[in-house]
Amino acid sequence: MNLEYKWKFWLIPLILIVILGFIVSKNILNKRSIQPPEVHIQTVKVKAAEKVKKEDILEYTGSIEAFDEALISARVPGRVSRVLADNGGAVVAGQPLVMLEDQDYVIGLAASEAALKKAEVNLAGMRANFKRMQELYDSKVVSRKDFEDAENGLKAAEADAEAAASGVAAAREALRNATIVSPISGFVAGRSVTTGQVLSPGEPLMTVQDISNVYMVIHVEQKNLARVKTGQKAEATVDAFGDLKFAGHVEIINPAADKSARVFETKIRLSNPGHLLKPGMYAGVEIRSGEAEEVLVVPQNAVISVEGLYFVFIAEGDLARRQQVEIGRVIDQSVEIKSGITEGQLVIVSNVNKLKDQDRITFADSQQQEA
Repeated sequence: MNLEYKWKFWLIPLILIVILGFIVSKNILNKRSIQPPEVHIQTVKVKAAEKVKKEDILEYTGSIEAFDEALISARVPGRVSRVLADNGGAVVAGQPLVMLEDQDYVIGLAASEAALKKAEVNLAGMRANFKRMQELYDSKVVSRKDFEDAENGLKAAEADAEAAASGVAAAREALRNATIVSPISGFVAGRSVTTGQVLSPGEPLMTVQDISNVYMVIHVEQKNLARVKTGQKAEATVDAFGDLKFAGHVEIINPAADKSARVFETKIRLSNPGHLLKPGMYAGVEIRSGEAEEVLVVPQNAVISVEGLYFVFIAEGDLARRQQVEIGRVIDQSVEIKSGITEGQLVIVSNVNKLKDQDRITFADSQQQEA
């Protein structure tokens, strides 16, 4: 074997060894450069879900309606000569609202009074004639037929006089009704009548609403009917007036359910200082039963909302588990939990907006032990 052949024989393995070494060293370097991601651990505070005793309160929404309302309409036909009230105006019982042209009614009353006078004169004459005929009949001077004719004449005169008196009363009532007055005190609403309009009896003109107090109308489900009783205290709020509360009490509970919705219409009478509450307003109300009940609560800052759903994070060992819950009313600085968690479970009350389901956690200041 010559020198050139020996050199070639050893060159090829040497090259292979160099290449293999390069590959191995590269893999080692790559493995050293790939480090596992650092696990981020959130430091949190927790508190146990607990039950507290709170007054039983039912919450409803409903609409406001007037305490009393009068529909104003024409009682007699006629043309409107004056309209004396407008929407929003305050009126008192007996105050004129609309006046009709009354010339025909004045003339009608005068004619009726004249007819009454004539009937009264005729009646007086028939009474005198009857008295005279009775004396003559008792003396057997006139026949029984003559006496009965006088008696029948008196009865007819009396009937005529009564009819004439009724005519006068009707004419006076018609004249009085030519001035349309309010039967109650309140505020005018829904005015539709105008000057010169020709009215027919019964035609609606406006309403007068008494809102010194108002009713709030709610609909109570069958399951809650036993918890609602007349006389229970209530507080209503309206968005337009912020935190201002209107005190009242349950006054009317319809004993029959609405056939379509199976709910019971209930009216809550509310005080209305300054006439702030108006018919048609939408309001919320709390009805207080006066009885205490136990409810499960968690701190407000433990609850998060995502697209209309509510969640809390439960601390389970060193993990945070997201749990959907159903919430109720806000009680002081806590939120009622109707379902989703149980009493004693540890809920996270800090950094909840930074947490994700199954995040690693640690507890601040021995909070787990304190909870």
